[in-house]
Parts: sequence; structure tokens; C-alpha cells
Amino acid sequence: MSSATILSIRPEYARRILAKTKTIELRRSAMGLEPRDVVLVYISAPDQCLGFWFRVAKIEILDVEEMWRRHHDRLGIEREPYLEYFDGAPSATGIHVADLHPLAPEIPLVEIRELVPEFVPPQGFIRVRESVGRYEELLRRLSIPLPPDAFPQQLLFGGLSRAGGSRV
Repeated sequence: MSSATILSIRPEYARRILAKTKTIELRRSAMGLEPRDVVLVYISAPDQCLGFWFRVAKIEILDVEEMWRRHHDRLGIEREPYLEYFDGAPSATGIHVADLHPLAPEIPLVEIRELVPEFVPPQGFIRVRESVGRYEELLRRLSIPLPPDAFPQQLLFGGLSRAGGSRV
């Protein structure tokens, strides 16, 4: 069983993930993510929208230099900003991207707030599984529904169908 998380990513890095030139998202911690989890990407300002989702292929925690040595061509970042981001960190966490699904259209922040009142874009991440009912209308709006196994509590609200994101 996987779970779903909303993760904020800066526009330049989100575009690189969509272009498949960045296949490892970098973080200072694993945030409790596990392989097969679903990550719904909130693209931060100035874009401010939900842009795509992907599955976590694997989580890799390495020494900062080792992560760079092994994967620099898949990180979508130059060495200097990479080192600045991890300054003082004991390790680098790599979230390997798989099963990428762009949303068409993207869902702008104003619409997210209509569907999820008082939504605040995550500074880091939001675990959807902890309040899936709150996000039900937003999840229905996705042009490509998240897989059913991303919602351990989906039976609490009848589940989301794979076709069109409506109730079954």
C-alpha cells in the first residue's frame, strides 16, 4: 500500500522533472516517503499550481559528495547550488522519479483554494492520507487520477474511480 503526498518544487526544477532531465528530486530528509508512494507536485511561485504527479521508484540517502558523484547527471542542478542546498547537511536524500504524469490542465492555486478551502501551499510537504476527505474534490479534479492504492482510507469516502476521478 502506498500513500499520497503534496510536495512543493521550484518551477525550474519541476520543468526539468517534466523534461526528464531531472530524474532524482533532492531533499535534506526523506520526509517519510517510501518506494511506490505517490507525489503530487505543487509548483511554487511564480507558477503556483499543481502540475504533475509521480511514483517514488526508490529513496536513496547518501553522503552529499557520494550523491553528486553517483548521480550528478540525473539531479538537474549545477554543483554550486547543489552544495549550497546541502551546506551543513549530514547527507543528501534522492527521491527517484518514476511513472510521471503531467496534469493537463495544471490546477492553479486560486482553483485549489476553491476546492480545498484555506489551502496553504506546503513549505515542504502535505500528507494527503492524513486528511484525504479534505482533498477529495481536488483529487477528483485531476486530469489523471492518482492510483487507488495511494489512499489507505479511500473506503472512508467511497473511493475515487480511475475513470474521470468520480465516486464509484
